[in-house]
Amino acid sequence: MGFAVVGCATEPRVPAPGPGVPPPRVDVTRNQAWRDAESVAALDPARLTVIGAGASMRPIYGENTVLVLQKIPFASLAPGMNVAYRSDSGGLVLHRLIALDAGGWRAGGLNNETEDRGRVTPHNLLGIVYAAFANDEVE
Repeated sequence: MGFAVVGCATEPRVPAPGPGVPPPRVDVTRNQAWRDAESVAALDPARLTVIGAGASMRPIYGENTVLVLQKIPFASLAPGMNVAYRSDSGGLVLHRLIALDAGGWRAGGLNNETEDRGRVTPHNLLGIVYAAFANDEVE
C-alpha cells in the first residue's frame, strides 16, 4: 500500500537550507525506485512505502522521492529525525522533528520558514524515514 505525503507549516521557525538546491535525482525510473523500496519494506512488517509530494523537505527529498517508513515507538523519537504523521486536518505530513514539548514533538519542513501548527504525538505518528529512493521524476 502506498500514499503521498505532503508538507504543511504555520508558525515561525529556523530559516530554510538555501534556495535553489535541488534534491537528489538519478537515472532510475520511479517504477523501479518503487519496486526497490517495496523490496526493502517487505523485509519488516512495520514498514510501508510512500511517495513524497511537495517541496517542504528539499533539498533532502524532492517531489516523487519514494520513501520507506519504519514504525517505531514514540519514546524512541529524537530531534532531527524525519517522521511521517497525520496532521490535525487528516493530511499526511513528512517533516523533521525539532523539539519535544508538553503537546508532543514540534516539527517542520526543511524548506519551510515556519513550524507545523500541530504536534507529532503517539496517536498520529506513522513512522520515521528508513530509506529514500531518488528517481528520474524527482523534482
